[in-house]
Amino acid sequence: MSDRTDEELIALVLEGDTNVFEVLVKRYELLLFNYIRRMVGSASDAEDLFQETFIRVYTHLDRFRMTARFRPWVYKIATNICKDHLRYRSRHQHVSLEAEIGSHDRPETLLDRLEAPTPNPSEVASATETAELLEAAIGRLPAKHRAVFLMAKYEGMPYDEIARTLGIPVGTVKSRMNKAVQFLLAELREATT
Repeated sequence: MSDRTDEELIALVLEGDTNVFEVLVKRYELLLFNYIRRMVGSASDAEDLFQETFIRVYTHLDRFRMTARFRPWVYKIATNICKDHLRYRSRHQHVSLEAEIGSHDRPETLLDRLEAPTPNPSEVASATETAELLEAAIGRLPAKHRAVFLMAKYEGMPYDEIARTLGIPVGTVKSRMNKAVQFLLAELREATT
């Protein structure tokens, strides 16, 4: 089954072979989870949102146009779920003990810091300040710019695929990408001066 295209797998699921759906989930598990984690900034929230994404995919599979590609469709669903989550979170502020506060190379949560009163010197030395600053700056990007930036830079999606995924013109993708990069550069300059 792993040699079949996403669209072929969907056709099999729609024909009644629901076990094939697991192949789709496994195929997107790492990439889509990482995209969602970067969008919302929390691994524990990303787990829930990844599951929610594939629940929606499964329940709305009959709406998938077989002439379209699956990847942009699933990323659009994930992006919309992330935007809803971010809107909810902005109205209901809380600090999760599982929120990541470490660098991209060495993820760490507030709970980890509470459990270990003194940080390991080798872990502190290996954490890069620039990666932490960039990760924090990405978290401050508006959701529409963050989605474009993450899809392009972390997921390696070409602009035309991002445009199809988000339902916007390629020019808008380029504009949002430019604004995201300019914002991130300004944030990094400000933090290092």
